[in-house]
Amino acid sequence: MKRNMLVLAIFAAALYTTQSLGQQQSKSAPPRKQLIVAAGYHASTSPLSPGILVGDTLYLSGSVGSDPATGQLVTGGFEPELRQIMSNVQATLKAAGMDLSDVVSVTAYLGDMNDFARFNEIYREYFKSQPLPTRSTVAVKQLAREAHLELTMTAVRSH
Repeated sequence: MKRNMLVLAIFAAALYTTQSLGQQQSKSAPPRKQLIVAAGYHASTSPLSPGILVGDTLYLSGSVGSDPATGQLVTGGFEPELRQIMSNVQATLKAAGMDLSDVVSVTAYLGDMNDFARFNEIYREYFKSQPLPTRSTVAVKQLAREAHLELTMTAVRSH
């Protein structure tokens, strides 16, 4: 009798633990991908999403200095393109309920490393909060649409 009671108690404990773990696993399902698009965004002809939010992390596609209303690269070269990129990025971040202080990583692709010093000057105008995002900057031979630079970023929502 005691042995049967012990077996029954072990079986009940195992069943409770299994059900408990199953409930925890279903509660902690991985977050879904959510498309993030800024208001007034002109859809790209490239097969990409401007931003994908997974949980509290926003992944932003590489961005060149395109006018969001027309999709055309802004005129004037490096500086106007960089400022347009930053405006576009801020709009996408805002659409996700974030801002530049949430950016944790930036990758910059420069068409000409002679623009590096000016890039840093303008970059500092936008990224002021500490800690600054991690960053990689590389020179490339050519960018899409003959752009002077392209930026990609990752942001994590601050609570």
